[in-house]
Amino acid sequence: MEWQKVTGYKMKPLNYVILILTVLFSISPVSAWNNHAGITYLILREHWKLKPPANVKVESLESFLLKEKNSLAQVLNEADSFIASKLPHCPIPSEDLKFDPIKMKADTAVPLFFKALRVNPSHKPALYKQAADVLAKKPSSLLKEITTLHELGKLTNETFLPLSVGTSVTPAEVLITAVDEPDYDLDMYLFSDSDSEFGKVYGFGEQSFGNPKYEFSSQAPFHMGFYHESSLIFTLAGFLKKTYPEYRIYQFTKLSEHAFKTGHPYWGYRFAGWALHYIQDLTQPYHSSVLPRVGAGKQIGVQLLAMIGLPGSKEKMIDYISNRHTLIEEYQYYLIKDLLFTRNKDHIVYRSLQTTPNTNSVSTFDFDSVRNVISKQAYDAAIEADYEIEQLGILKYEMVYEESHPIHKILAKLLANTSSQTRSYLDSLKVP
Repeated sequence: MEWQKVTGYKMKPLNYVILILTVLFSISPVSAWNNHAGITYLILREHWKLKPPANVKVESLESFLLKEKNSLAQVLNEADSFIASKLPHCPIPSEDLKFDPIKMKADTAVPLFFKALRVNPSHKPALYKQAADVLAKKPSSLLKEITTLHELGKLTNETFLPLSVGTSVTPAEVLITAVDEPDYDLDMYLFSDSDSEFGKVYGFGEQSFGNPKYEFSSQAPFHMGFYHESSLIFTLAGFLKKTYPEYRIYQFTKLSEHAFKTGHPYWGYRFAGWALHYIQDLTQPYHSSVLPRVGAGKQIGVQLLAMIGLPGSKEKMIDYISNRHTLIEEYQYYLIKDLLFTRNKDHIVYRSLQTTPNTNSVSTFDFDSVRNVISKQAYDAAIEADYEIEQLGILKYEMVYEESHPIHKILAKLLANTSSQTRSYLDSLKVP
């Protein structure tokens, strides 16, 4: 076997799989960019400044579904068939899950729609907006209306304001709010080993990595995409192929297009915000590269040492990767919060979010660009970013540093990619 040629030792593939799983279990409860709403807020401050799109009227999801139920079945069925042809691990849902217009009544439309999408059927599509530039003085009373999460984490820092049907809002307000929503519970407990009834029938099988019993970790394969690892790594750890952000991006983009086409611009932007979440996730290098700067040979080598009673190298590698992953996400969250309040437009990270799309951004968005452009860009950036983060010598987030600190240059490069891909996706929306 190929791994024997690399090492000269007959290591069983299972031992290598254990190494990869150990790394992924140590990092997968962490979300990608911790502050999607804040990042998107700063991007949109300038992106639509000269020609802002028209305001839209708030509409309930139930209203959209009941008005368009006869055409939605085709949209969802075509999306599922397309994805099944592209992703072998994402089969067409069973007949009893498919969207059936006949079953769509006022009290059943939303949960049946969510089951057809194969998302958490308990997700709450409340009508509200997130004020990303306002720090909450206490946890919002709306939290129980917008998420089923038990561990609220940084959501207690956010300000949420209720909206009523018919209220006029800007597309930016809809997107800034929606782009955070997939982390509120949308992809939790979807696998057969998740101890949920819907996970047993959704057809995704057992969770490929991450812990199916814990909230954030149970969504990991929907928010990470490892498409560019070496053939050796994929041979030994084929479960890394079983990720689903492409599914969600395609699904929600098609729903967005249909909502715009049929005269429901509020849901056109809200579905687009959901899709954008996964795009932004894939611009985070640690969500597109499983072990940056650690080649297959080294990965196998540290596992061999652990097998003969020398686990130090393996433990050190796992700690380093997990610490750098966590550090960059934690620091980014608090830095973006700081920039939202100080409005320091000269800050290198603030400026990086104001840039126009670069030459590597998606000019014409399609399914293949998610893997071949967006994820590949993050994967290619991972080696340099991981090295630079290591050189900082910072083990964990403690404070927002002075403007000249080198961590800001690292983040500026990474978030410039996020900004570019965000702008390109929004420019591709088919708004009438």
